[in-house]
Amino acid sequence: MALPGTETIRFRRPTTGPNAPAQKTEPKKDEFGSMAPLGWKRRHQGLLQDKLSRQTSSPFVPSLSLAFRILLLIRTVGAMYGIISDCDEVFNFYEPLHYFQNNSGFQTWELSPQFAVRSWAYVLLHWPFAHIGPQVLNLSKRQAFFALRLFLGAICSFCEARFMRTIAETINDRVARYTFFMLLLSAGMWSASVSFLPSSFAMYTTMLASSYWLHPGTSTPTGITRAYRATFFVALGAIIGWPFAAALGVPFAMEQLFLTGGDVAVGQEKQALMIKRWATMGKAVALGACIAIPVAMVDSWAYGRSTFPTLNIVIYNIFSNAGPDLYGTSPASYYLANLFLNFNFLVFPALVSLPALAITYVYDRRRLGKSQQAPRPGETSPYTLLSLRLLPFYIWLGILTAQPHKEERFFYPAYPLLCFNAAVAIYLIKGWMEVAYIKATNSPYEVRERSSGNAKERLDVSAVADPSQASKSSIFSTFSLVAVLIPGLFSVARMFALFHFYHAPLDIAFHFQYKTIPRLLSDMGYEPLPPPKNYKPYKDEVLEPEWDYSPLQTMDPRVTICYGTEWHRYPGSYLVPEGIDVQWIKTDFDGMMPRKWEPSGASEGMWPREETRVVRPGRFNGDNLASEEPGTFVSLSPPFDINSCLAGTMHLPRRAPYAVPASNTPRARLDQRPIMGEGALRPFPRRPQLNVVVTPDLAAERVDGGRQGIWELLLAPTAAMRAWRTGWRWRSEVRPKCSLAIKESEHACNRESAPA
Repeated sequence: MALPGTETIRFRRPTTGPNAPAQKTEPKKDEFGSMAPLGWKRRHQGLLQDKLSRQTSSPFVPSLSLAFRILLLIRTVGAMYGIISDCDEVFNFYEPLHYFQNNSGFQTWELSPQFAVRSWAYVLLHWPFAHIGPQVLNLSKRQAFFALRLFLGAICSFCEARFMRTIAETINDRVARYTFFMLLLSAGMWSASVSFLPSSFAMYTTMLASSYWLHPGTSTPTGITRAYRATFFVALGAIIGWPFAAALGVPFAMEQLFLTGGDVAVGQEKQALMIKRWATMGKAVALGACIAIPVAMVDSWAYGRSTFPTLNIVIYNIFSNAGPDLYGTSPASYYLANLFLNFNFLVFPALVSLPALAITYVYDRRRLGKSQQAPRPGETSPYTLLSLRLLPFYIWLGILTAQPHKEERFFYPAYPLLCFNAAVAIYLIKGWMEVAYIKATNSPYEVRERSSGNAKERLDVSAVADPSQASKSSIFSTFSLVAVLIPGLFSVARMFALFHFYHAPLDIAFHFQYKTIPRLLSDMGYEPLPPPKNYKPYKDEVLEPEWDYSPLQTMDPRVTICYGTEWHRYPGSYLVPEGIDVQWIKTDFDGMMPRKWEPSGASEGMWPREETRVVRPGRFNGDNLASEEPGTFVSLSPPFDINSCLAGTMHLPRRAPYAVPASNTPRARLDQRPIMGEGALRPFPRRPQLNVVVTPDLAAERVDGGRQGIWELLLAPTAAMRAWRTGWRWRSEVRPKCSLAIKESEHACNRESAPA
């Protein structure tokens, strides 16, 4: 302090310029409201909490980019080597897309303007992938077929990766890792991911909706945005894809409308919060419903009348007198058996995930919730939140099981949810093992110290056992590894079985285009195209000759493939070269058959295919009865009988599926050389379960199937477990023995009237 009567001088630090002190700024807080490392905080923000090694680094979970690339690799293989498991995929989606592009293909009753239960908007959504890209790259239509499947696999890979990363952020890192490997290795996802089906599209949107819904609902700007996006993807999958998939969004709506979710509110605050939530959901549903406007416009444009297929399919399946039961019914056990085929042992933990959560609530209560304490007043219990996230799988299983008509593809939207439920159950069961281990060995989860004034308290300390014994035990990691890896290995075996037993339709299409047709062209005097100028083979490379298939389009008569009882295994017009005709042969089947679309002429409007707007009376009906209009089948008159069953491998009917009376005057010369002279896999009638997957021993056990010269593309029945129209039973699997007959006479394949 200065003395009285003296003057003082105070020097202040510069406030500007290079010598000015840096201003102190408050550290930025992130969405979690603290300043700890983001990875550590994310690990402890999920609904499920690790109790072993909580303070150590989090387990490895692939990033979004890495997960996408790994999944894309598997999905690419699936697109190139996977099968077409359902004839609806061919006739209701690939064929209309082929017709839109090439003005040829088969039509079903669902695509008739009279019924309009299939959406052209959904079909045309895939048109850029099958047309624009291949057109730019100058690809054939066969290559366009696989290009479309590759695009579907890429889209599914991103949805799966996004779904997995959201689980890591909102549930638990380990649960996300389990889910990732289940998605990666499951035979169900192998097939569903690249299928051109509305149910697969609904599966994509379900994963995207879940990536926003798994976050607890809040009234913050981020929470409102997530609610809008989750609702949008639910609506997208229901309106463009499959309307019944909207049922998977019911638990999300329940949380948004009746629970506080991630908010904490009581009394008047809770009432205000609920009013705001209802307003948000109302706006989100209204915006989602707007998707129906362009969809209805496109479909009305295509069908030539005002219609909305999304509504039509709901009316047909629920309110019509006939309904889908005309096409077969199956017992309640169908989906359990089918899911076991596609996911094997993962079905069991998926089914017990909710009961496992109840057991965890009793014996391992602190497993859930980031605070690991009882919920505060006005806060939703983490057990309630996790129960709602496990509920969609049960809702879907219950709805589909209650329906008499069942098909494998109906469960596609819930496949990722099955993996999620199974992953949660495995994590909870592992938690029970930790609790039992701690109790049996009197070992703590972890030992750490915290300061409390001048004293130090030790938490979770046991004076008897080694403090690190529980966290260093390999029992728990071994259990989770076995629980995920063993089902994965079985699924990989199932994938090989799908290729080994079911791939014959695609193999035959390839062999026909690249082996049989070149042989035919060679016999007619045509030569393969010369190799590119200055082309030099690389080392031991064998140059495969390329052929010009354009002469097929001008041949008179045209080369024709005829299908009989195996018409439903037709792989589609994308895999048949231009200029090849495909016809049906009359069989015992008395249901409604696909019919060829009439070629559309020059269109006066912008829609290029006027035939999609034409109703032809008698061609289709809603009762699954054979068409009354002539032209569905071809007439045959060569002097031989036709039987499309592979004798000696199946229980044959008492009479042949169809027979053609012999004629004294041959009218066709048939090519009776088999396309593929492979034998049949020996069935195991006493142990049919051995035919579900492929093992080296089974693959090597072959028998000669004999050579059959028949006038059709013969594919022996190959369903390992198939839901018959009247019930469920095991079937043996065989490797098809296939033959082809090529029309070489003007009268060999006449399009005439066939009896109804």
